[in-house]
Amino acid sequence: YLDKIKELSKLDALLTISESSRKDASKYIGINSEVIFNISSACDERKFLSRISKPNHDMKYLGSFILYCGAIDPRKNLYRLINAYASLPLHLIVKHKLVLTGPYTKEESLLIKEWMIEFGLPPEYVIFLGFVEDFELADLYSACYLFIFPSLHEGFGLPVLEAMISGAPVIASRLTSLPELIGSQDFLFDPYDVKDISSLIYKSLTNKEFYEAICSNSRERSKIFSWKNTCTK
Repeated sequence: YLDKIKELSKLDALLTISESSRKDASKYIGINSEVIFNISSACDERKFLSRISKPNHDMKYLGSFILYCGAIDPRKNLYRLINAYASLPLHLIVKHKLVLTGPYTKEESLLIKEWMIEFGLPPEYVIFLGFVEDFELADLYSACYLFIFPSLHEGFGLPVLEAMISGAPVIASRLTSLPELIGSQDFLFDPYDVKDISSLIYKSLTNKEFYEAICSNSRERSKIFSWKNTCTK
C-alpha cells in the first residue's frame, strides 16, 4: 500500500472523481495540489433512466419500502442504519419495510440479523434480496419510497447517483463526497448519530411537503452529472 502511495506521489497529474477525493489525495499522497484535478463522475444512464417508465410488476410484493444498496463493511454504516430504522414508530416500520441489496455472505446476513435482534426489529420487516442484476436494481430504485445511503466515507457514491437518475428520493450521509451529489444540507444527516438518521427518515416518511422536496432535489441534482460534463472538465 505504501509503495503504491509512493508511486502516486511521482505522477505529473492526478484525476479524481470528486472534490472530496481531490482533497484526500492532496492531504495524504504528498502530491502538489495544483496537479490534482476533480473531473467528477457519472453512470450509465441507459441502465437506469430508461427503467423509470418500465416498472417491474414483480416489485409489488414488496409494498412500500425503504431501500439500501451496498456492502456491510463498517465504512458503509449499515449497523447504524438498522438501528435508526428500528427506532422509528412501529406504524411506519409496518408501512415501509427495509429492503437490503448487496452481495452478502451467509455470515454477513447472520450478522445483520443479530443487529436486528439487538435493536428489537422483527424479521418480517427487513427483506434480504442479496445480489441483484442492474436491471433489477434499476427497478428497485424507481419503485422504492425512499433510498438511504449512510456511508462514512465515499470516493464518489455511485449508488446515490444511480438512484437519483432512476427517480428515487434520496437522503444520505453528510460526509466526504456525498454532499456534492445531494447538494442541499436539508437532505443530509450525521451518519454517526443514530437519532439524526432516524429523525430524517421519519421526516421523509411523514412530511409530504418535505418528501416532495426530496423528490425534486433528486431530479435536479441528477442532471448535473454526466460523462459529457466529465469529458469537458
